[in-house]
Amino acid sequence: MNHMNKHILLGGMLLCAAAFTSCSEDFDDWASPQSNGQGDPAATYGITVTAGEQANVVMNDNTPETIKLVNVIANQPDIAKLQLQSLIINGSTLPATFDEETGTVIVNAAQLDSLIEASTLDRSATIHEFTATSNFVATLASGESVQVAGESQASVTPYANTPEKDPNGYVMLGQWQDWNRNDPTWMTEVEPGIYQAMVITTVQENWFKFYNATPFMGDTPDWSVCDANAYGVEVNGDTSPQNLLVWPNDPRYGSLNTIMIEGAGMWLVTLDMNKFSFTYEPKETVYYSVGTPNGWKDNRKHCPLYGLGGNQYSYTTYWPNQWATKIWDKDNFGNWDAAFGSTVDGSTDESGSLINSNSQAFGPSEGGAWATLTINMATKQYEWTIISEPTTSYTSVSLIGSWDWSTDIDMVELANNESEQLSSYSAPHNWYVRHTFDSDVELKFRANHDWTTSWGCSEKGTAVSEDIYYAAPGSENIIVPAGTYDFYLNDITGNWNIIKVTE
Repeated sequence: MNHMNKHILLGGMLLCAAAFTSCSEDFDDWASPQSNGQGDPAATYGITVTAGEQANVVMNDNTPETIKLVNVIANQPDIAKLQLQSLIINGSTLPATFDEETGTVIVNAAQLDSLIEASTLDRSATIHEFTATSNFVATLASGESVQVAGESQASVTPYANTPEKDPNGYVMLGQWQDWNRNDPTWMTEVEPGIYQAMVITTVQENWFKFYNATPFMGDTPDWSVCDANAYGVEVNGDTSPQNLLVWPNDPRYGSLNTIMIEGAGMWLVTLDMNKFSFTYEPKETVYYSVGTPNGWKDNRKHCPLYGLGGNQYSYTTYWPNQWATKIWDKDNFGNWDAAFGSTVDGSTDESGSLINSNSQAFGPSEGGAWATLTINMATKQYEWTIISEPTTSYTSVSLIGSWDWSTDIDMVELANNESEQLSSYSAPHNWYVRHTFDSDVELKFRANHDWTTSWGCSEKGTAVSEDIYYAAPGSENIIVPAGTYDFYLNDITGNWNIIKVTE
């Protein structure tokens, strides 16, 4: 090869051999996490990798379709061939091709912009600096092949024609409020340019968009006004919990489509109009049974319902009558005006609605019963399931773990115990202990100080935190970071809560 000693011809790009795809192609179709291990530094073999002449890209109507991003020069005669294996930017592979005459790595400008925006969740017209890692296979004159890599610096500035911020803020319309323009979900500005709202979904597919708030401040706007001030996503029905916004007449995307949240539950939605992106995450809280289980005391916070996921919770024990319980969330614990309960005093209905205004106590039956109370705080519904009286009881339930796997930390049953602190509790088969760990541990719950019966989590590597305090029961160890926690276990269901003490 005549030019080998000066400008190495980088052979055909493996991921995009024929041609670059269009800028409207789904990002996931061509971007993928790095899978090839990085080789020796290119300089080890006399290969110089530097920024190309167009490495600082500014996206506008005059930006060329392709960009000379990286320049590669080899000065060692013992290199017989150099082939590009991958071009990695921000952890993802970007398609590229090579010019034989100039030894430059060439990429599609729109694809580069798309990768940078997606990896940073930022469409603002600010300089986005990044490192491009070029991975090669070099064939030496001896016939040996080695992997080499070189880094170069570059930047992208996304399109400047982003929407102006609405001084009145933003709202949401979606499935949870029947797309009712008279009752939009208003978002609260929590930081300059960043807005949040809590939404409660009750079905599996929950479509929604963001809108400028100004059109909603007077009479009901018509849909043309709404749609002219809407924000969505590129792919209709995209369920990504974090994504870039798309808007009308968007310079990067062909059309604006609707976002979807999958599943019933409570969700915290964050709109970032500084970077033109959004996120949503499940937002749950801790709910407590107040009533017979804790002696109807407003200073006894030891009967939390066990988390099931999707804003559903349960508590299994013996309930003595139809006035067995009400429900408090952790932020309103002790406030009787905010307690959730039934619409009917002493209701024994198998299921019903939960209200927190003038709510009433309720239970599974007039004469009492062993039962599981399940509440769905997304739909504000409750249900009783009658169970047989448990025939298995344990002399002890304890924590056992990596501190030495031989010393148990005993829990106390919230019924018939002699502890002054926990006296008058009536929640048989529910156990509690507070403990402080000075370092991270792995643990399980077990009965009778042996391994005949034990409880853990279903997925290996599950770790609790201030927000994650339960998981599906199973046989794997639970990871508990250093700190003080309240531990709870129901020995009938195997459900557990590990709640971080932050007070």
